[in-house]
Amino acid sequence: MGAVFSTLRLALQTLKALIDDYETLSKRISLSPGIPQLNSSVPYWTIPPSSIANHGQDAELPQYADVVIIGSGITGTSIAKAMLERSSNELKIVMLEARDACSGATGRNGGHASPLIYNEYFELKKTHGAATALQILRFRLAHITTLIDVAKEENLLSESQARLVEDFDAYLRPELFSKAKKDLDNFVKEVPKEISDSFAVIEERNAIETLQLATSIVGLIVKPGASIHAYRFVTGILSNLLDRYSNFQLYTRTPCTAIATDNGLYIATTPRGRVRTQHVIHATNAWTSHLLPGLRRKIVPVRAHMSAQRPGQGLSLAKSSNSMSEPTTSWTGSRAFVFYPSSLETAYEYLTQLLPSPISASSVTPTSATTCNSAGSSTDTLTSQSTPSSLPTAGEFMFGGGAMLGGQSEAALMNAIGVSDDGGSDFVVESYLGGSLERYFSGHWGQEGNDPDTEAGKPPGGEWGKGRAKAFWTGLVALSADMQPWVGRVPPSISGRPEPKPLSMQNKGPLEGKFKFGTDELTLSPAGEWVCAGYSGEGMVHAWLSGRAVARMVLDITEKDVGSPELPSPFFITEKRVKQAKIEHLMERAGH
Repeated sequence: MGAVFSTLRLALQTLKALIDDYETLSKRISLSPGIPQLNSSVPYWTIPPSSIANHGQDAELPQYADVVIIGSGITGTSIAKAMLERSSNELKIVMLEARDACSGATGRNGGHASPLIYNEYFELKKTHGAATALQILRFRLAHITTLIDVAKEENLLSESQARLVEDFDAYLRPELFSKAKKDLDNFVKEVPKEISDSFAVIEERNAIETLQLATSIVGLIVKPGASIHAYRFVTGILSNLLDRYSNFQLYTRTPCTAIATDNGLYIATTPRGRVRTQHVIHATNAWTSHLLPGLRRKIVPVRAHMSAQRPGQGLSLAKSSNSMSEPTTSWTGSRAFVFYPSSLETAYEYLTQLLPSPISASSVTPTSATTCNSAGSSTDTLTSQSTPSSLPTAGEFMFGGGAMLGGQSEAALMNAIGVSDDGGSDFVVESYLGGSLERYFSGHWGQEGNDPDTEAGKPPGGEWGKGRAKAFWTGLVALSADMQPWVGRVPPSISGRPEPKPLSMQNKGPLEGKFKFGTDELTLSPAGEWVCAGYSGEGMVHAWLSGRAVARMVLDITEKDVGSPELPSPFFITEKRVKQAKIEHLMERAGH
């Protein structure tokens, strides 16, 4: 009987711990995330810092701007670029950043544009219908080429390392791989051929071996994807915009701490002064609900972990099937993986690889990537050639995730939800990430890589770690309660502020009403607040085109944008959607 009572006591203690943990979590996600703090961890991406990292931090703030954009990441940059190009030098735009330029999630993420497609289609179809589900997937897929096209347009292809890559979902559990194959099989039967042709299954042992993966990998699904150095991409574009447009100003180390309405305008308050404006655009992702309290528990910060690691020396070159032959082609920087180590779809890690600098790449000739299909043969999939980077990089593996410790700890994930501090980290998650890569490649790993750092590539006041792990850092994911971004004009019930009444004639701002752009006459929308945030960890395949859509809304452009897909209807923020989106529903799904 003693054993029975001991088991019962343990069960009751576990239940109580779960209840206590949930109550703690519920309180935490109801709080304001605050504003970004200066004591953040240092992302490997941001070294050496951009020349505009501290732009405008000592400059005097203007008293008025037509538009104030809060946030200097990929969202804010997309909005600024789209508005400036449409309005030329007529529209006065101010961008406020709490820390250094691009110091939030954009400068901290995994560097991959790897959209969830086949594995989310049926959930989206169930919720929104087949047509809307397909629209969302097309929107995500469009980012792959859009980001590369923008990098090319801004002459940033080399600096941003924007390129197509071989992209693989790699499964370690037969049951989850079987489900993924079934989902893919049903998916390709329902979607247009131009989409379905981008996917394939790899399960033959020799084909997996060709990819230098461990024998524990039971199968892979090939999918569309790209890699990009998002920090260099965004800071490069911002630098170009500052050079091209005198009416655009960036102020770093200038957090927006409050917003109010007064006499027909908004007042954006910072520690350095106030800016009056017609439009405020919230592009702050995980921090959004600080200034938009109606989005508490709708957009929730989640602390995620990233690392920069040296790959094993056996992975630099892929060998042919004849082990006695010399290495053949390099895959450095041309592959990306999402690893699913357990039977849970919510537990995964993601891997991309930096391109080496010309010095590091002197002994390696990058080639266009090849994908092994299910028969083990190779098909050329890379149309954007990989070229050596001008950055002091040496082909580092950029490896992140591990929030559930390979599916073994839902508690680890719960401990990260609602955390808005990207200065701290979780020792256990770091340890997990630090030991996982060798196991994913196993016998192909070879000796540990330990390339020396260049002087330009060292962090301030120190050096990167020796051995496999060069750096660990954290960043904030903005978890959306219904898993879709929040985009559009913010209802006053969400901001807690009334929209400004129309300006009186004597107080009109420079662009109240219509203004000229070339031979076109454009009209600003009525004064308001706007939001573009909540990407649930998939910002690289949602943010740029969502930002472009917001820019068109503010400019009151109603005609179809020929160059971009339409913003999916589930993305629009409405009072009804805010009421219906429950974070509790999402948390219930997380463990299933």
